[in-house]
Amino acid sequence: MFRIIFFSFQSLLKKYWIVGMIFLVGFFIAGNMIQGSLLGAALPVLIVFLIVLTILFLNYPKLLYLTALLVGFLMAHLSRLYPGPTYGLAIDVLLAMGLIVLMPGRSEISFKFIKKPEFIAIFLWVVYVCLLIINPDAPGPIAWFYAMRSFCLYLILVPIVVCGFISSPNDIKTFFNILIVLSIYATLIAIRQEFMGMWDFEMEWLNQGPINEHFVNGRMREFSVFTDASNYGGYCAFMCVVSATYACLPARLPGRFFYFAVALFNFYGMMLSGSRGPVAILGLGGIVFLIMARRSLLTFVGSIVGLAMYVFLKFSTILNGNYNIYRLRTAFDPNDASLMVRKVKLEVLTKYMADKPFGGGVGSAGNWGQRFAPGSFLADTPTDGLFPRIWMETGIVGLILFIVLLLFLVFWMGYRLWNLPQGRIRQILTGLYAGYCGLILSSYANETMTQVPMSIVSYAIPALIIVADYWYRTGIDIEDSPTQPRPPLY
Repeated sequence: MFRIIFFSFQSLLKKYWIVGMIFLVGFFIAGNMIQGSLLGAALPVLIVFLIVLTILFLNYPKLLYLTALLVGFLMAHLSRLYPGPTYGLAIDVLLAMGLIVLMPGRSEISFKFIKKPEFIAIFLWVVYVCLLIINPDAPGPIAWFYAMRSFCLYLILVPIVVCGFISSPNDIKTFFNILIVLSIYATLIAIRQEFMGMWDFEMEWLNQGPINEHFVNGRMREFSVFTDASNYGGYCAFMCVVSATYACLPARLPGRFFYFAVALFNFYGMMLSGSRGPVAILGLGGIVFLIMARRSLLTFVGSIVGLAMYVFLKFSTILNGNYNIYRLRTAFDPNDASLMVRKVKLEVLTKYMADKPFGGGVGSAGNWGQRFAPGSFLADTPTDGLFPRIWMETGIVGLILFIVLLLFLVFWMGYRLWNLPQGRIRQILTGLYAGYCGLILSSYANETMTQVPMSIVSYAIPALIIVADYWYRTGIDIEDSPTQPRPPLY
């Protein structure tokens, strides 16, 4: 009899356990709501959400990287809307989860890529940064941890995770399409800021200090959902290069003019940002694309257009009444006031760093310096770019190593990319590579390359090219030609 009752209960449990759990959770929430505890009421919902999310990540691990990218994209926006939580640590957790997921089943795949020259070079840089934790001038290990994430931790975690989870050419196209959607969304927000004004929480953030950098000559520099206008402008310039490159695919490409429109849309977003550093991304990115295109007529026409744009901005005053064009034109002025101030700061910094070959310590400059070493010389000296920051925190030795690393990555990525067959995959990777080269040049004036979300994108580019090269060498078809090779653009 008891056995019959037990099996009947077991059968009912299998059928109605979800209903029972929902009833218990609902009872718990209702009880907390009656007592006025909103946090207690929200707790079971949060727990269930995290469990479902974890199951989803374990079954679809590619979402770990894509979620990290999305968090990086919206992080600054969320911090203004709901200040308090350290949203950036969510990226660390997601990437660490990706590394953990890779270990049991995919370690062999990842190990093949880790032995590549690009990874070896990155590991050498990581080792150097780790050794700097013992720098006696450093603010301490906590400052080291927070500061090194942007130019060290993500630099190694992102490509490992990408190599492990990108398993087909469709994944690269999905990644590209997500970047397109995010760029359109960001520029729509910037247009709203330009023509409809700031929302209350955005204005509150500006009034806390950033308004001094974003309200220049009576005009607001739009920052969209990014940390600042320079970061937003850099992303727009990068996506302008990527979109325009893809639109120039040497075959009949469905929606070609859509990608041209996206490129122009992002160019407009860059102008709304009022940032001049991203001009370097457009300039060098365009040159790299024309070289990698291996199409003489396109290279010739593109060079003429690029030269005409340079002459227009450098040697004329046409349309100076338009503030955005005037702002771009100042990037080519060697006597620009901000450039003169930058040179004076550089001279002072050179004297200070003369006896510090290993820098003042990771976390001693920029925002982290103001947090962990307030009142110090490096904390009170604006970094004014990625390379100056690397110099200040890791010394001239670190700066040389970092520049050599970037140039090495550029060389190997270009070598692999040059040998890939024409097709949509190569064209996407060419645009990303061209934008990457432009980011390196622009790093003299800003830190876009190591700021989220751009860092989550830029650090993935070497991995994507390594994986595509591996596919091609192992016989996987990555040509992916859209239609007949009868191109309207030569």
